[in-house]
Parts: sequence; structure tokens; C-alpha cells
Amino acid sequence: MAVNSAVRARGYRCAGLEARVTAFIFDTIVLLAFAAVFVIVALLQLLLRSDFGDVDPPDSAYYTAWLIIVAVIPFWLVFNLWLQLWRGQSVGKYIIGIRVVRTDGRALGAFGAFWRLLLLNPLLFHPILMLPWALLAVFSFSLTVNAIVLILAGTLMVLSLVATPIALVAVLSDGQRRALHDRIVGTLVVQGG
Repeated sequence: MAVNSAVRARGYRCAGLEARVTAFIFDTIVLLAFAAVFVIVALLQLLLRSDFGDVDPPDSAYYTAWLIIVAVIPFWLVFNLWLQLWRGQSVGKYIIGIRVVRTDGRALGAFGAFWRLLLLNPLLFHPILMLPWALLAVFSFSLTVNAIVLILAGTLMVLSLVATPIALVAVLSDGQRRALHDRIVGTLVVQGG
């Protein structure tokens, strides 16, 4: 898909590999901070429900801790969806000065931003999120012994391992430095925040 003349007319230049990788590194740091907050809250509630270690916490405290840690996934999705809709950027893209636009130069709509995140985007399928996906698999499997649930959760864990390398290969093989999710949704990452 060629860059639309509207994109060229606005003076956009496709972001390079270095800019995209650096933005991903900043997004990883932000994700680590988010994940740390969720883990701290989960452990704090375990500590409180054990009377600061005097008694064993009930099983429900462990389930609550799992759910709090897993909650980082939908929170991260909604946070990045909101940023994409508001600015066309993640935190990392904002810092680097790049943003996402449609190939016709317009901003992403809600539908496009949502699908861009769900389609093997390493921002959502990040290796750091493999632990919450694994906890979701264990929690789901503890509620129902269903092979489909286990396969789905396992698939999400594997996607967290392969999304980043797939995106990198796609960016390297595309003249406009588009990842797979950019190609499918029809977006470009451009210079100028």
C-alpha cells in the first residue's frame, strides 16, 4: 500500500526503525511501572489479609492477587487505546516524536485503534505481559477444566513471545517501516508528534 498523497501533502515522513525501537523501549519502561504497581497492590492485599504475616491468608486472597495482576492487561489495553485516540501515540511515541496516522493522513478512529492494538501489536502482546497471561490461564483453568480455555490462554502467552520479533521482521521488510498490525489496519508511523 503506497503512501497516499494526503500523507505526503501534510509533510509526513515515515518513522525509521531506530525511532520505533526506541519508542518501544520507553513503552516497555512504562509497562514495567504499571505492572509493578499492580503486583505491589496484589502483594499488599495479601499482606493485609494475612494480618501482616501472622496468619495464612485465605484462598480468596490468592485469587484476588491473581486477578489484580491479570488486571494489568485490560488496563494497559484501555490506557493505550485512549492514548491512540487522543494523540495517535503511545507514551514512547510521544517521547520520541512519532505518531500513528492512517495511510490517507487522517487520525485513527476507535475501531482502527482498537484493532491495531489487538492484531499482534507488541505493545499489547509484550513479553512482560506473559506472566499475567499465564496467571489468567491458571486462574481460568482452576475455574473450569476446559481444554479450549487452556489453549486460548497458552496461545496468548506464545503471542507475547513472538509478537515483538514478528513486528521487527515486518518493519525491516517494509519500505515504509510498517509492522504487520500497521499493514492490516492501514496505518503508518510518521515523524512529528
